[in-house]
Parts: sequence; structure tokens; C-alpha cells
Amino acid sequence: MHILAVGLNHKTAPLEIRERLAFSRKQCRDALSTLFNHVPEGVILSTCNRTEIYTLADHEFAEKHSLEHYLCEIGDMPIFELKPHLYSLHHEEAIDHLFRVAAGLESMVLGEYEILGQVGDALYDAESTKVVSYPLLNLFKHAVRIGRRVRTETEISRNPVSVSSVAIDLARKKIGDLSGCKILVISAGEASKLAIKALANHGVSDFIVASRSYDKAHSLALEYGGRAVSLHNLREPLIEADIVVSCSGAPHFLVKSHLVEDAMHIRADRPLVLIDIAVPRDVDPVAKEIANVYLYNIDDLQSVSASNQRRRAKEKERVISIIDEEVYNFKSWWYSLEAVPTISALTSKAESIRAAQLYKTMAEIQVSREERAAIDSMTQAIVKKILHDPITNIRNNGNGNNYIQAVQELFNLDNIA
Repeated sequence: MHILAVGLNHKTAPLEIRERLAFSRKQCRDALSTLFNHVPEGVILSTCNRTEIYTLADHEFAEKHSLEHYLCEIGDMPIFELKPHLYSLHHEEAIDHLFRVAAGLESMVLGEYEILGQVGDALYDAESTKVVSYPLLNLFKHAVRIGRRVRTETEISRNPVSVSSVAIDLARKKIGDLSGCKILVISAGEASKLAIKALANHGVSDFIVASRSYDKAHSLALEYGGRAVSLHNLREPLIEADIVVSCSGAPHFLVKSHLVEDAMHIRADRPLVLIDIAVPRDVDPVAKEIANVYLYNIDDLQSVSASNQRRRAKEKERVISIIDEEVYNFKSWWYSLEAVPTISALTSKAESIRAAQLYKTMAEIQVSREERAAIDSMTQAIVKKILHDPITNIRNNGNGNNYIQAVQELFNLDNIA
């Protein structure tokens, strides 16, 4: 069995395609149940910039096509529309890619923290299904450990930068000093908290928070001296705000173009900056056509994040070195799994021979119970010592099928599963 990953990300697919395959945490759990109609097991990793499915493949071609058609089904797209944006990664490529993702090397914002939590969530959700096997779960556990190691041993995430903080940098480029601005933040989730924190660091103190849960909005607004409003009453906040940062998990537009147009009639010549970092998008893209409205989506952050990439480029080589080491370690563990049936057969055969010979010998001599136990222990120890080197070499050379086959033939190990 080999690891197969099929998916798309911000490098291969435009936002219009990615948002059709974006899963909320709940949707990920629901999607896992339908995924098992296509492949026996799998892990779904979905973020604002990627949707990837990892599975074990016996015949790569069949599983690859199953996952491609599953993604078409989820995104309600024909295969010819989606396939040009998909990539498939086989075994070592998939291992290396996931480790790079967990380390933050594949993120729009190099070294971001959020992705590590999202990899952990994908692991937890897959583990809770009780269907995904240990080898695939261990791949994700290993990825989480690497993500932590990279952030401990390198400075790839020094002065942590998030998508939200990059969005704020975009607003600063457009407006300049933010300290006198009024900000409307739509959603009270983790991304919103990071956005408000980044804005507060730039001197902003006038916040309006809108969320489906008024209590959550109120709690977040209160923490930063702002006020909460209902998500169903955005007209007045849109009139008041200078900047809107939206990052909900809603499956439809929350900020309709007619709402923005109505607000702009009252705002006169005051510009409005809308930063939509949600996937799927929160703001109707038609709003960009309205005079004095400046709408940016998550893909517009690419240019801003380029400077972040340059600042952390020196650390990237150190991270890659760690990942290369960990890929080697994981591959060694993975290939040792292939040796398990041979090791099991070898030890079983040796034990069968030992036990039969011991029984035959004990039938011919008179010994006490204590002496019988001592001879039994001694013969077990002899067999264990004889097999130690062969078993060690099988484990260390498990990635060489010829080696395993040679051991099977040398010891006449038949019917190895």
C-alpha cells in the first residue's frame, strides 16, 4: 500500500474553484462519511487555501480517479472543469508535501501558525471515524510533530504572521494610518480575533463585530472596547465603517452588493475598503464595481505576503533540512511495516521448531519441573539471539523488497501475507 494525495490549492486553482470545495469543520466531518463510498479510508485537509484528500492506494490509478470524481461530486463540477486544477501526489511526494504544509512552507503566509492546528483538526476528525487505519493516522501525527519541531528549532514563525495580519497590511497600504478608522469585523472566530488584535496593534480602537452568535460577537467586541451588532443588520455598520474585514464560514454572500450600494449613497465620497478573507467568499464580488469601493479577496493577499516570504527565506532552508530528515525517518518506519509479515513468519517458524524439538527431547530424558523451565528459557534465549541480526536487517532493509524475498526463500517461509 502507498500514500496517495489528491487536491488543489491557491497555487493551482483560482478562488472561484477553491471556494466550491472549501469545507467548514462540520462539513469535513460530514464529507468523511461520504468519502468512504469512494475509497476505504481517507483524511480530508481543508483550509482557505487548499482542499486535499489523503488515502492509501493499492492501485494508484483507480484510487486517483475515485478521489477526482468525489471532489467533482462535492463541488458540483464536471471533471473537465476541475481536473486541470488538481494535483495527485504519490507516496514520497505526498509525505513530503504534507510535512511542508504542516511546517507552513506551502502557505500563502510563510510559516503561518493556523495551518498546524488545521492539520491537527484533520487528524482528530479522521481518527474519530474509527475507519482510518494507523499508518495513515501516523502520517498526520508525524506531520503535527514536525510542525511543532520546525517552529521550535527555527525562526520560520518568529513574530507570527497570519492571513488576518497580512490583510491589515493591505488596508494600511490603501488607507495609511489606521488609528482613526472605524472597523467592521464580520464573524467572531479565530481569524476575526487575529484581525482585531492586529488592528489594535496599529492603534485602532473603534470596532464593530457582527456574528451569527450575538453573544460571541458581544464577548469579542467587549474585549477590545467595541460593540456588537446582529449579522442580519449590516446596513448601519456599513455606513459607519471605513474598513470591513470579513472571515466567516458562511456558504453564501453575507455582504450583498445592494447593501454596499445603499451604504455608499449615504457615505457620499468616503471610500470603503472591503477585505474578504473568507473561503467561500462573504462579499458579493459585484460590489467591486461600485464607486469608491475597494474590494480585496484572499488571493489579493499574494502580493503583500511576498515580503513575508523574503523576510523568512533564510529560515526556509533550515526547515527543508528538517523535513528531509523527517521524510527519511517516516519512510523507514513505513517500509518496516512491509517487513512485519516476514518477521512474524520467521519468528513463528523458529518458535515452532524450538518447541517441537524441546518436546521431543523432554520426552527422552528425566528432568525436574525446575530444570524443564530452565531448559525452556535457555532455548528461547538462543533462538532470540540467533534471530536478532536477521530481524534487525529485515527492518533496516524493509524498503528493499528483494531483501525480504531473499529472507523468505532462505528460511523457506511459505504463504507470507
